[in-house]
Order: sequence, then structure tokens, then C-alpha cells
Amino acid sequence: MCPDEIRILHAGRYLRLLSRNGWEYAERVHPQGAVIIVATTDDDRVLLVEQYRVPIQSRTLEFPAGLIGDQTEFADESLIDGARRELLEETGWLAARIDRIMGGPSSAGMSTEVMHFVRASGLTRVHAGGGAGDENITVHAVPRTEVARFVAARMAEGFAVDPKVYAGIYFLDHDARGESSGL
Repeated sequence: MCPDEIRILHAGRYLRLLSRNGWEYAERVHPQGAVIIVATTDDDRVLLVEQYRVPIQSRTLEFPAGLIGDQTEFADESLIDGARRELLEETGWLAARIDRIMGGPSSAGMSTEVMHFVRASGLTRVHAGGGAGDENITVHAVPRTEVARFVAARMAEGFAVDPKVYAGIYFLDHDARGESSGL
């Protein structure tokens, strides 16, 4: 077997496009990964976010999420701290408790990115949310019993629904082993 030949095809602020023995893939410049936050309020509402995503030229419906350590001032933040920061930034809700559910590759054939699911609880509304800079995020607090119908309705309206939303819906009631989360 020949040694790995890695070439940088392009380097940007958050991603690099690499070629390893002819296989092209994207690498996150900040290797801590991404966090997806499955958050429920004390009155059993599930927090979802809506925003326009430039790469697919569409409004999307997602769980609150973001990159861990993506800015210089957050370079050394933990998974839990990153989740707490992203939840507050995007939704305006502060979590008293954040628990890791599981992590894995977001697209193993295309990217080195690892995404981590966490569960956030003990939420307190601090501000309206909306994201940082030009994110323009709309926050939805949907009753848990209606969340699947809400997601299906947004899809019918033409929203691009992130498939991780369905994993997040599963994690509302289960852990990564399939056992009841006790919530």
C-alpha cells in the first residue's frame, strides 16, 4: 500500500477541500465538530429553527445547531459549552442542563465533520434568539405531540427539512441505545 498523498485543493475560513489518494473531500478547519441540540421547554415544547441556507438556496427547518469552537474566542470550548452558546444564540433559550446523546460523521464519504447530538433541558427564555450576524433565524416552539406533523407541514410548504430533524425527534424519547430517555 502506498503512503497517503494529501493535497489541499482549496482552503477557506471554515473548510478545506482535500484530495487523499484521488478521493476528494471537505475537512472542517475547526475539528471539534458540530452540535445538534434537541431542546424541550418545561411546558414540553420542542425548539426548532428556520433559516435560509445559501448552499441549497432554500429555507430549512432544523434543530438548533452550530460549530463547536468556530470563532477565536470559543476555540477551546467544550461540546457542552458550544451547545449552550449555540442554543442561546439561535433560540434565545438558556439551558440549565445539557447531556450528550451520541456523535458520528455527518457525511462520511464527503466530509471529516463529526456531529454530536445533545439534549437540553431546564430552559429559561432570555431573549428572542435569531442567530448571529446575518443568520436571520426564526424560532419555533412546537408542542412535542405535534412536532412530527409540524415538520411534515413545513416540508409540504417547500421547506428543506434537515434529515437530522427526524433523528432529533427520535432522541426526544430515546437514547442512542433505543431505551427510553425518561422524559
